[in-house]
Amino acid sequence: MSQVTLNIEGQKVKVDPSFLQLSPEQQEATVEEIARSIGAQPQQSGGLMGQVNQGIAESVGGVVDVLNPFDTPAVSQALGMGDRLTTGSAVSGLERGMDAAGIARAQGAPQTGAQSFARGLGQAAGAAPVAGMGAQALSGASGLLGRVMGDASRTLNSGGGLMSELLAGGAARASQDAATRAGAPDWAAQSAGLLGGMATAAVPYVASRTPTALGARQLGRAVQTAAMPYTRSGAQEVARQRVQELAGGPERAAELAGRISNSTELGLTPAQQTADPNMLALEQTAARQEPNLRDRLTRRAETGQGLAVERMPGADGSVQEAQSFFDRRQQEALQSIQARVDRATNGALRPTSRNTPMENSEKVARQLRAAETQADAEEAALWAAVPKGAHVGTESLRRTATELIQATPRAQRGDIPRVVTNLLGDGANNGFAEFETVSEVHGLYSEMRRVARSAMAGNDQNRNLARIANTIADAALDDLGAGAGATEIGRTIDAARAFSAAKHQTFDQGTVGRLLKRTLDGDEAIPPQLTLERTMGRGGARGAVAYDDITTAADTNPVQNAAEDYVIGLFDRASFKPDGSHNPNGAMRFLSENREMLSRMPYLRETLNESLRTQQLAGSLAARGTRVAADAQNPSRSAIAAFTQAAPESAVDQVFAARRPSTEAVRLARTARKDQTGQALRGLKSAFSAHLIRQSTTPSGLSGQRMQTFLRSPENRLAMTTMLSGPEVRRMDAIAGELTKLEAAQVAAPDIGGLSKRSPNRVLEIVARVYAARYGAQAGGGGGASIQTANMASGRAKELLGRLQNDKAEQMLIDAIEDPELFRTLLTDPGKITPGTETYNRLAPYFTGALAGTGE
Repeated sequence: MSQVTLNIEGQKVKVDPSFLQLSPEQQEATVEEIARSIGAQPQQSGGLMGQVNQGIAESVGGVVDVLNPFDTPAVSQALGMGDRLTTGSAVSGLERGMDAAGIARAQGAPQTGAQSFARGLGQAAGAAPVAGMGAQALSGASGLLGRVMGDASRTLNSGGGLMSELLAGGAARASQDAATRAGAPDWAAQSAGLLGGMATAAVPYVASRTPTALGARQLGRAVQTAAMPYTRSGAQEVARQRVQELAGGPERAAELAGRISNSTELGLTPAQQTADPNMLALEQTAARQEPNLRDRLTRRAETGQGLAVERMPGADGSVQEAQSFFDRRQQEALQSIQARVDRATNGALRPTSRNTPMENSEKVARQLRAAETQADAEEAALWAAVPKGAHVGTESLRRTATELIQATPRAQRGDIPRVVTNLLGDGANNGFAEFETVSEVHGLYSEMRRVARSAMAGNDQNRNLARIANTIADAALDDLGAGAGATEIGRTIDAARAFSAAKHQTFDQGTVGRLLKRTLDGDEAIPPQLTLERTMGRGGARGAVAYDDITTAADTNPVQNAAEDYVIGLFDRASFKPDGSHNPNGAMRFLSENREMLSRMPYLRETLNESLRTQQLAGSLAARGTRVAADAQNPSRSAIAAFTQAAPESAVDQVFAARRPSTEAVRLARTARKDQTGQALRGLKSAFSAHLIRQSTTPSGLSGQRMQTFLRSPENRLAMTTMLSGPEVRRMDAIAGELTKLEAAQVAAPDIGGLSKRSPNRVLEIVARVYAARYGAQAGGGGGASIQTANMASGRAKELLGRLQNDKAEQMLIDAIEDPELFRTLLTDPGKITPGTETYNRLAPYFTGALAGTGE
């Protein structure tokens, strides 16, 4: 079998017949390898016009080769003619004709962008008549195909349309070759050629002078839909329609778009922000299709959990710092309470005696003895003033004695003092005469008073004897002129006698009489050291009488001072316990029981009352201080104590365990705000946030639903708002809400199928495959290989279109998963493509031109 000739990059290359037995993929690889090997050989460009001429030869010849069924070895052999019917490549024929006519044409592939543009322009010029006829033939088809081809036919058969076609073809080839020279893969170079041709169609000057533009506007929507899948803008429309379809329509989509912001507390994706099941399904579908996206979403969810903790109010605070501040404040409070108690206690009046009871008693005893001695001296002086040698009558004495003796029965005459019968009885020897000296008469008087006292003393009293003695004494006073003060002698005697009586009453009777009484041996009946204990120490009315008696006998400052000092000692013992603590009941009892005695000492009474009042006040304050101090250190009674004594991670648990957490929170916040550095409040906020996080944590992580449940409790929320500012509470709510949405995103969403539901548009697919077949035939050189190469190129074109549509639309949806702006645009875009509506109206005339240079 003869060798097979291939036309590669404008050069004839003969290959082994075994090339035909290769698979299409192997043939394609072989062609590409040969093309690379000959691409380094020097080429003859023939100038830009040579590139145009070579392009025309390739295009026209290639079309003829495609349409000529006899220009294939397979057909000739099927007819039994061998190779005799093979006409050869029309491309080669045209090239030889141009060479014979001296028409310059390029040798080999274009090397520059200008050469590529010229080659593509020539290819488009050669293909335009055939494309125009093909479009005219297809214009009668039904549906969009007929409408688009009818418009294309009118365009390609007009001068302006032809010019646009040529320019588009040149741009397409230039774009494709530039991409190839840059090292881009085949499919990327083909895409560049396709898009380069279509972009040229948007040139305003050319488009505005294209007669078909008016017709294209009428087909704007249909053409837009046909062209969209092959451009980024078209992919946007495909993606938009898909997203809005999943959202449930434009109105619902707009509502969901309003929920999307560019930034959130936890970095939620746009779909997670909407919390819509279908949007979440779109996200999960994209994640399943794109492993890298799935990994990023997983890390994003994990990061969101961490951000929830980091962005809680007080995250920068230290619970330990807050606890230290509260502990210092508590200690200061306790010290303040103790200081107040100390001041009240120290200020409380506690009268204390200066001397011991024995010392005070001895002082009083000495003062009484001194007073008695002084009284004795005064009495003696008064009696000394009486004229003892003067004579007075004794009539009253003798008469009274006679009457008493006669009136006394003989059995009782022993009660008559012997001195009376001896001095005043009948027949008495040496008895009283009618006149006697004052000394004799007063002597009898004194003796009778003594006898009378003796008769009434002791256990064996003789009242009759005492009566007789006192009667004789009274008669002696009458004879002395005393009592009525009838004479001068009587008056001096009365003065002395009155003093003696008073002295006797003061020192010989009552309290003082008992204190000064002596035993038969001459000892004091009551020791001086017990003077006050045996008298005032009895308290009550007896103490009052004793005080009166003592001060009557010795009304001196030393006596009064000693008596008061003694009472102070009694009060102190009654008011204070041995350990020094105040005994208010004992004090009140003492003041009550000794009212009469204390009434004699008004100043002391007020002092003791004031002592009781101040001691009671100090005691009450001390008790209250002790209670407050105990409560302040008791975690079950004090939120501050509970916060201070607890572990940092559970410092505020006791607050929320209380019946009214808000009340406890107010106390904590009030104290924390006293810290001028602000650290206490930040630490307290941190503790509250930590408690919220603990309450919201489940085995699978933070739960937004549990957090929302906690925050919706009226008491818990009031406690939080007491501690946090409005923006901080709103941030907590936002974090809880976003955590809930993050949880929802982890649940399996409904099945929505694939990301993009589009497939390559049939109209453009037909056009692309026709042109691809033409270029494949051209590359095959007109033999049997040209048909196989055409099939390969046609399949490659279909693959290209699939990438242009599905890859772009799906990639846009994948990109939107992490792009809030793009996601929001897809939800709200009314359908306008970014390049502008004029671009849509100019797309139809350039389908063939754009694809003319996009072969392989």
